[in-house]
Amino acid sequence: MSRYSIKDIEQITGIKAHTIRVWERRYGIIQPERTETNIRLYSDEDLKKLLNISMLNASGIKISHLAKMGDIDLETNILELSKSINIEDISIDKLILATINFDEDLFESILNRCLLAKGMEETTFQILFPFFQRIGTLWQIGTISPAQEHFISNLIRQKLFAAIDSLSGGSKENAKKIIFFLKEDELHEISILFYNYIAKKYGIKTLYLGQNLPFSDLQKVVATYHPDGLFTSFITPISESELNNYIVSLTENFDPIDIVITGFQLKNQIIKKHVKVKIVSSLMDFKEYVTKLE
Repeated sequence: MSRYSIKDIEQITGIKAHTIRVWERRYGIIQPERTETNIRLYSDEDLKKLLNISMLNASGIKISHLAKMGDIDLETNILELSKSINIEDISIDKLILATINFDEDLFESILNRCLLAKGMEETTFQILFPFFQRIGTLWQIGTISPAQEHFISNLIRQKLFAAIDSLSGGSKENAKKIIFFLKEDELHEISILFYNYIAKKYGIKTLYLGQNLPFSDLQKVVATYHPDGLFTSFITPISESELNNYIVSLTENFDPIDIVITGFQLKNQIIKKHVKVKIVSSLMDFKEYVTKLE
C-alpha cells in the first residue's frame, strides 16, 4: 500500500492542501495517519475517496452532503456522473485513478466512452495529452511508477495503432511523405503516434520508425524513402546543448527536408531558430503544416 504526503495528494487531485485540511477538520471526510512529528500520510483508499469527492463536488454536490456518503454511495454517484454528456470534466481524474490501481476495465470504459463521444483526434488532444502531463508530474514526485506508466501507455498505444490502421490506403496519389521517429534513448511515442494519425488523416504518406532509432539508421532510411519531412518528439529530460546539437545534426544531414519537432522538453529549453525547423506546440500548428505540405 502506498503512502502519500498532503503535497502528493494536492498534486494528484488538484485539491488545495488547505481545502483538504478543512474537509478533514470540519467534515471528517478522511482521517489520515500521522507520523511521530505529526506529518499527514494518506493511503490509496484515502486518495481514491478524495478523487471521487473532488469530482462530485465539482459537479455541484455540496461537500456537506458528500461527507455523509459511504464509499458505495460515492461510487454509485460517480457511475451516474460518468454517464453525463460532459465526460471531459471527470475523465482525466478517472484515468489517473485507473492508472494508480492498474484498473484496465475502468480505463477502457472511460477511454472508449470518450472515443465514442469525441473521436480519436479530440480525445487525444483534449484528454490524453493533459492526462499525460498530469502523469508526468506524478512520476516526478514518485506517485506513479514506471510499471504504471508502461501499463497505461501500452493501452493507449493499442488505440492509436488501431486508429492509424483504419486509415491505411488513404494516401493521395503523389502524396507528400513524412517519417515519424524518436532518437536513441527516447521512448515516449504517444505524441508521434498521434501526429502520425493526423498526417494520415490529411492524406499524407507516413513511415513510422518508432522509438530509440539510431541516427545512422535514420540516414539510411531517408536516403531510400526521400521524405518531405522528418517528425520527432523530445519528452525525456535532455540538456539544452544536447537538444540543440541533435536538431543541428538533423538540419545539416537532411537539408532541404523539413524538420518538425514537438515535445515537453521544448518548453524547458531555449531552441536555436533555424529556417528549416518547425516547432509544433499545438494541434493547430501541425494541421497548418500538413495543409501547406499538401
